[in-house]
Amino acid sequence: MSRFSLSDFLVGLINFTFGLAMLGLVFRFLFRLFGANPTADIVEFLYTSTAPLLSPFRGIFEPYVVDPGNVLEFSTLIAIAFYALAAWLLTELVLVLTDSFRSYRDRSAR
Repeated sequence: MSRFSLSDFLVGLINFTFGLAMLGLVFRFLFRLFGANPTADIVEFLYTSTAPLLSPFRGIFEPYVVDPGNVLEFSTLIAIAFYALAAWLLTELVLVLTDSFRSYRDRSAR
């Protein structure tokens, strides 16, 4: 029987949290690109819930209007890449720290 370790829990939490955020950003990008009705409840919810995730990236590039209603948001693509990188770095940090702690604990137990 395998034990569920703290590192497994933290990596799962990081992957779930960042995965959910990136999924929301991908849907936002697609909804904006294909001109979804912003007054529809699900679209409005998605836009308002992902707006805080995009605030650090606003103003880097101007949105490109393909047609009236269809917008290519480069800031959303940059945010997706940034959050994917942040999730990977946090996961690696957790794995390095827990492995270092495990090897320290094993050395001190001898």
